[in-house]
Amino acid sequence: MEGLRKQAYRAKMRELGKTLRHRIAIQKRSVTKDPWGNQVEEWQDWQTVWANLQTLWGERYYAAKAVGEENTVIFELRRAPFLDELIRNVDDYRLEFLTHHRGTVYTILRVDQLPGEAWVKLTCEESKPYG
Repeated sequence: MEGLRKQAYRAKMRELGKTLRHRIAIQKRSVTKDPWGNQVEEWQDWQTVWANLQTLWGERYYAAKAVGEENTVIFELRRAPFLDELIRNVDDYRLEFLTHHRGTVYTILRVDQLPGEAWVKLTCEESKPYG
């Protein structure tokens, strides 16, 4: 019994010790009107958080490349109350890097809640520039 408690404690400490190395801005879509009365879509910084970046590699990379999704990345971040709004309506949000790859924008494809409800995993795809 004591061994199980120690094992559970170690697992919890490992989970809490994850290093979040990338600062990202969660941006929210807003629609405003320009001086001529036309609707203009703008992205405004909504929340800034630290996240762990996981790229696809190996078998998962080649499986994604077969269907044209090799630009898929996974951001893992700590669960926070403000993320409930993002989870309900993923289409109105996107991510932008604030650290190493500054200015790179990602479209959120899917949100997964990891077991234990302490972490959220955002599966994203790098947005293609227009034009």
